[in-house]
This record gives sequence, C-alpha cells and structure tokens, in this order.
Amino acid sequence: MNDGEHHSHRDAVKEIQRVREHQTILVEFARVAAEATELQRLLMIACEHAARATGVQHSKVLRFRSDKGDLLIIAGKGWKPGVVGHARLGADMMSPPGQAYQTRTCVRVADVTDEPEFRISKVLREHDIRSLLNAPIGVDGVVWGVVEVDSSEPNAFNQDDERFLVAFALILALAIRHRQAQSERDRNAEELGKRLFQAETMMHEQNHRVRNYFQMILGLLANRSRKSASEQSRSELHDVMERVTAVSLAHDLLTIKSGESIVNVSQYIEALCSGLERTMSGKLTIERDAEALDLRPDRAVPLGLILNELVTNCYKYARRDDAATSVKVMFRSEMGTSEALLSVKDNGPGIEGNKAEGTGLNLIRSLAGQLSGRVSVTSSEIGTTVMLRFPLL
Repeated sequence: MNDGEHHSHRDAVKEIQRVREHQTILVEFARVAAEATELQRLLMIACEHAARATGVQHSKVLRFRSDKGDLLIIAGKGWKPGVVGHARLGADMMSPPGQAYQTRTCVRVADVTDEPEFRISKVLREHDIRSLLNAPIGVDGVVWGVVEVDSSEPNAFNQDDERFLVAFALILALAIRHRQAQSERDRNAEELGKRLFQAETMMHEQNHRVRNYFQMILGLLANRSRKSASEQSRSELHDVMERVTAVSLAHDLLTIKSGESIVNVSQYIEALCSGLERTMSGKLTIERDAEALDLRPDRAVPLGLILNELVTNCYKYARRDDAATSVKVMFRSEMGTSEALLSVKDNGPGIEGNKAEGTGLNLIRSLAGQLSGRVSVTSSEIGTTVMLRFPLL
C-alpha cells in the first residue's frame, strides 16, 4: 500500500468512526429525551451531546421569539458568561441561524470570515468562531428554534455532521413537543373553557400552515437572489423578502380575544423595528413609542407594510454622509376622532421637488387606501415626517 492509499484508508476509517459516534450519541440522547422532565435541563444536555458528536467546544439552542422577531440563545456549551439567556441573533436571511429558521433547512457555513452573504454576530467574533452548522427544530409543523454547533476551525463540518444534526434536531423537537403538550393540557384544564380551547387550536393550526407558506416563499426568493447576476435584481428581491417578513410577523403575533383574531400593534411595531435595525447592521436607530392597541390582521398587515416601507426609505434616502440614520416611530389612537395615527420622522436632508410623489410614497398611499386612511408629508432641510391617519373599526 503506497502513501496515498494509506492516507485514504486512514481517512475512511476516521469517517466510519465519526458516523458510529454520531449513531451512539443519537441513541443516548433519545433515551435522555424520553426520560427528562425539565425542558431547560434537556436543552443543556442537548448542547453537550451535539458538541461531543461533532467534536467542537461550542454549541447552542436558539428559540424564536415572535414578540421580538429574534432568536434568543436559551441554552449552550462553551460560551462566556452573559451569552446564554441574553444574547440575541437575527431571525432574518443574513443570519445563519435566521436563514435556517426562515427556510427550514440545514445551513452549513465553511468560514464566516469569507461569506459576504451572512452577517457575523458579536457572539461569533468574541469566541473566534470560523465555521458553523445549523439545523431547524420543527415542532407541530413550524420552526420552534435552531440548534447550532460552532468551531474555531474553518471547514469543521461535513455532510455526515449535517445528517447527524438534522436527526438530532428531530429528536429534540419531539421531546419539546411532548413537554409543550403536557404544559398545554395543564394550562387548558385550569384556564380555558372548551369553546375557547377549540378556537385557539384552530387558529394555531391555520397560522402554522400560513407560516409554512411564508417560509417556502422566502426560501424560493432567497434561492433566486443567490442565482441572480444583477445587483439591482438582488436588491429588489431583498426588498420583497423584507415585505414578506413583515406580513409573516403579523401572523406570528396573531392571538384570539373574545373569539376574534387580533394583532397587538405595539408588539408588531417592536418586532418590525427590531428586525430592521438588525438588518441595517447598526447603521439605523429607531426610537419607538407605540400604544398597545389591538387590530384585526387585515388592518395590521397594511400598517406593517407601510411602516416597513417608510423606515426602509428613511435608511435609503435620509442618510447624511456616514452618520447613522435616526428614525422616530410613533403610533397612538386619537379617541376624539376615533382614528389611529402612525408617524415616522427622520433626520435626513428632506425630500426634493417631485420626490414626494415618487414610487415609494405611491405604494404607501395605495396601502393606506386599504385602511381608508390618508397620508401627509412634511419635509424640510432638518428632516421629513410622514403621517398616516386611519379610522379605528
């Protein structure tokens, strides 16, 4: 056997040993998942097993928070104090775990320092992470969160690791669902009557299906964007993905009150603004003051699209040199007139000439028509304010 054949044989043996280790740990974790009663303890054990199976020092479980529109690290191994339970990562397509969440697929990054498609989080930079592997945790047909393993070495993960992590995430999802089901049964027995429980169950099932559709759409758009050779096409597809995300957030926040589906506008605005700030990577700050008002989803969605369009336009057109764009968002009800007011104010140089009637504002006026609302624009050299008033039904 020559040297090349010897090395090839040795590599094959290592791969077989690694796959066997994967199988052993999957069996071990399945036993733990079936027996553990406390969810947080189970998630910490999951991080230990995932790291051991892939031979790394860092791993984490992130849970999607619909009221914040982000992914919170709720369990982990190898991270500095203050990360687990506090660090938040984006749930958008520029975040590796966010892309795994949005597209419901495994995301493997060979070297984060050489991947312009992704935004490198502060957590990864502080721990010198070079490569990572994410798998979505699907519970009841929707993505509950993401499990991730991280390495300080580039190209640390291969296809076998990817298959392992997908299987591992499925076991973890079943364990989470079992505990959620038990908690739901206990809570329903104490707090909910039969009719309300049925109404909520139907709403959740509908929202799960709708969320699946949004994730499919985002996955298709992301794939088209990667294949596009035109920078303008990629920019336009990115704008479309932002609008789809704004609509999907409204569905994530749907609740039932007095037998009717509603969206809390304050939570919706907070989730939208948080997501936009993360997408702009620190080049945009949004001050928000939103009243906790409930709207039907058919009225909340146009409002969210209008806000998304206005804030995005502020970032594109109201920047002064390299200074961060500052935007103030205010939403409140005007009980004297039975109307609601949305105000978006920037610190830009103002709108010149006929730009006040440009494509962006034409889209906003069209969306305002769905609310039977009216739009006014005030602009000067110290900034622009756009106000939307619409009747409360």
